[in-house]
Amino acid sequence: EYLCHVYVRGDGLAGVVIADSEYPQRVCFTLLDKVLDEFSRQVSKVEWPSGSPATIGYAALDGYLSKYQVWSHPA
Repeated sequence: EYLCHVYVRGDGLAGVVIADSEYPQRVCFTLLDKVLDEFSRQVSKVEWPSGSPATIGYAALDGYLSKYQVWSHPA
């Protein structure tokens, strides 16, 4: 089972995390908040509507995904 976690900010920027049902919801939204915040600082708002991976470079995403990809259950 997978869940889709969606976060839409007031400025129209949105992000989605798809995770299994055991992955903590709070962690998903922490990731989304960090990624969207950093993205909005690095990429001009003018580029958001028409941008694509080919036209907008956001290298930090890979690091965030690696950091948050593995979650271990508390002992």
